[in-house]
Amino acid sequence: MLMDRTEPKGIDPFEKITPSLGSATISMVNVEMAISDRGSPVAGKTFTFRAPPSAADTIAAAGVDVVTLANNHARDYGANALLDTISLLSERGVVVIGAGETDKDAFTPRTIRLDNGIDVAFIGAALVVPGGFAASPGRAGVADGNDRNRVIANVRVAAEKFDVVVVTLHWGTERATCPSSTHVTFAEELLDAGATAVIGHHPHVLQPVEFADGKVAVFSLGNFIWHPRTTITADTGVVELKFEETELVDVVFHPHSLDENGAPAPVSEGFRFDRIVDIVGGDCAKHQPPPTAAPTTTVPTTTTTVVESTTTTVPDVGTTTTAAVTTTTSSP
Repeated sequence: MLMDRTEPKGIDPFEKITPSLGSATISMVNVEMAISDRGSPVAGKTFTFRAPPSAADTIAAAGVDVVTLANNHARDYGANALLDTISLLSERGVVVIGAGETDKDAFTPRTIRLDNGIDVAFIGAALVVPGGFAASPGRAGVADGNDRNRVIANVRVAAEKFDVVVVTLHWGTERATCPSSTHVTFAEELLDAGATAVIGHHPHVLQPVEFADGKVAVFSLGNFIWHPRTTITADTGVVELKFEETELVDVVFHPHSLDENGAPAPVSEGFRFDRIVDIVGGDCAKHQPPPTAAPTTTVPTTTTTVVESTTTTVPDVGTTTTAAVTTTTSSP
């Protein structure tokens, strides 16, 4: 999501979202901007985004519990602005994944423990990584998911330690309504390694949601909170994951469309609603616009890593159901 325009104008882009993010036991969003008043735009980058520090208050007030910064905009204004983003959100009780002061920090799963003792682990990584954005032992940045073996190893170890594992990935081809076979395979590998859900973002458009046997792959949730759009790139939504204890029992998609402020508002009929239902349901090819970019994926390496984690405790809403409302956004 992007708040470089709404926040300075005092617009609450979460106001119309249904169901509200705060109604979920855990809600997660992808933040595609620096939240800071420091730094300068990265030289040579066409699109750079930054929102004022107050954006962290708006995000927390909306009921967001988890933010992934594993994307191609988190470091748009340099290392200090990235670290400001992490600090501002963390200070407001929002769990941050997918970025950090080192690659170890960026890859480390963050865990939320519910009142009923269930541990939900979150792992974020980006496969769309501009030069200088990847975290390293000596550089703040994002978790580079092009090291697929490292991501899979993290998931495998996390699944042994925690009850539910959610993976969020910044990947895909812009404006492609169907996922590539490469990303379908990667999602399958992550689910086989122990992930319960794989949630994707970056293509600017929706892609299918595939739910079977207690596991789900959400390949892209489109532009969630963004600059105003009127084409297919305005189609978006909230995906709600419903659990009974540790078992994912249902997935519900709530169609939305960007309004005149680039904020999501529910839609329940009309051509946008029909198109959203088609794409999310798997009938994606007939809505495929001409591609504008090639897939941004590199060959896997052989690095592995040992999972470390941090844990946050939140109240369990209800007795047997853990509802995770996950919303994401894509980027140029």
